[in-house]
Amino acid sequence: MALFPINKQQVTIKLLFFLSFAAAASWLSYFYVYLKEVPQLSSLEIGVIAGFQQFNNIFVVPAWGLMADKFGRKKMLLISMGTSALLIPGFLLFHGFLSITLFMIAVTLVYNPMISLLDTIALDYEEQSNGAASYGEMRLWASIGWASSSLLTGLFINGSQLPYIFPLASTLFLLVWLLLFFVYKPLTTKTHLISLKPAVIGDLLKSEKKLLLFFLLVFAYSLFSAPIYLIINVYYHELGASNSIIGLAFAVQAMSELPFFFYGKRLVTRFGAKKVFLFTMIATSVRMLLYGLNHNPEVAVAIGVIHGISIGLFFVSMIAFVHSIVPANMRSTGQSLIYSFYAGGVAFGNILTGVLDDFISIRLTMLLFSAAVLLLALFVVWIGPKIKLG
Repeated sequence: MALFPINKQQVTIKLLFFLSFAAAASWLSYFYVYLKEVPQLSSLEIGVIAGFQQFNNIFVVPAWGLMADKFGRKKMLLISMGTSALLIPGFLLFHGFLSITLFMIAVTLVYNPMISLLDTIALDYEEQSNGAASYGEMRLWASIGWASSSLLTGLFINGSQLPYIFPLASTLFLLVWLLLFFVYKPLTTKTHLISLKPAVIGDLLKSEKKLLLFFLLVFAYSLFSAPIYLIINVYYHELGASNSIIGLAFAVQAMSELPFFFYGKRLVTRFGAKKVFLFTMIATSVRMLLYGLNHNPEVAVAIGVIHGISIGLFFVSMIAFVHSIVPANMRSTGQSLIYSFYAGGVAFGNILTGVLDDFISIRLTMLLFSAAVLLLALFVVWIGPKIKLG
């Protein structure tokens, strides 16, 4: 394949990451603040909605991964992206807890597979372009898109303008759909795609015990670290932060991911998955401890620089480990399993966070989960030799 088309595809994939995550940030960075201020839902109700936002990943994303392996990544991503663009403004039609929850379930049926499919496109390119660009070098453009969008959106919205996040996100997703449809040309696949057999997931996990144990570790870590993901904007809201501060916080977090998406794979290669995961867990535990002790929104923004370790290094090392085990022709399936276990942990963690916030506070919840993550790290030290991680 000629060099120019490969370079053109590399730029296209980076644009897809940038615009997709810019679209996602424009509504997800403020969605739970919107639920607090507009329909005025309780923390428990918000936690349940956040949980259902992630629950669909457990079953839906693997199904989409299987279909992408059979019918093609581009085709399935076009369906996911286009349907999401049409549905997201529908949140404006609902104001009650039950209706919003049901609509969130409907949206995530098509929205949740998007990131996994984008990652698969980047991993395909990394393999088939002979190292012209690594996954991390392409994925970092997602962080840039998220950072710029969350910051700019926060500067231009206030409480009365929060509903604008939905049409804004829809418009940006439509732009991504047009780029994907007219510009992106899938590279020639080197491996035969598998047939659509749901049992293949069970067979994969049965044959690779180390992979299943690793996924269970991901689930546990994601459960206890759940408050540092999207629902963290409720933490900022409780501290009295303005929307512009929340936007700045998400921008700082996203930008802190960049060096780890760029160098993360090298760190995993040098130190091994076990040491990298232990470092990730300890850093996340310290981060949540600092959040729990803090009362100042501006200080919380500064604490967010640890996000690059909690998320950026976590994802790069996790993906590198999984794809060292999963066969190339099952890449979409393996990628979807990552998000299933991760999202399952975050889903239960979000619900638990909502429950605890109604009884104590999200700050004390941060302290409690900080201790849990630290205990999990100690458990990995003890069981690590048995799992033989990296």
